Amino acid sequence: MLRAFALSRFVQFLPILILVLVAGNQHRLARTHDLSPWSGGGFGMFASVDSPNGRHLHAYVQNTGVRKEIVFPTDLADEVLRATTLPTDYQLSRLVEHIATLEADSSFNWDEAVIEVFSVRYDAKSLTPEGVLLRTGRFEFPTAP
Repeated sequence: MLRAFALSRFVQFLPILILVLVAGNQHRLARTHDLSPWSGGGFGMFASVDSPNGRHLHAYVQNTGVRKEIVFPTDLADEVLRATTLPTDYQLSRLVEHIATLEADSSFNWDEAVIEVFSVRYDAKSLTPEGVLLRTGRFEFPTAP
């Protein structure tokens, strides 16, 4: 009987526990991996203007003396949104794989791919927007098989 009571009390508080764990994980990812506060549960969306759609990235391929900016086609918009929402090395390296596919017919042998993820911050007094670099990823450019 006591066991059943303890189990029912645990089940009663399980949703609260799950909510606290999700909020804690989002806070951790936002502080350590630049997760947009609007994602991963959305607990920070009412306290921040740093939405995933407010972020942008610049991608380049380069070798000695040559640098080319990559323009992603619209069919990669979801991949770009994932990378700007949570710009981990894994997400950025996935974009580099797509860049390698886009540059497969290039006459250059690229050495490196660079991806920079920016957020927009606003000056407290003038409300002037400013791009702030969140993360830079440098990756060795994949060689063709």
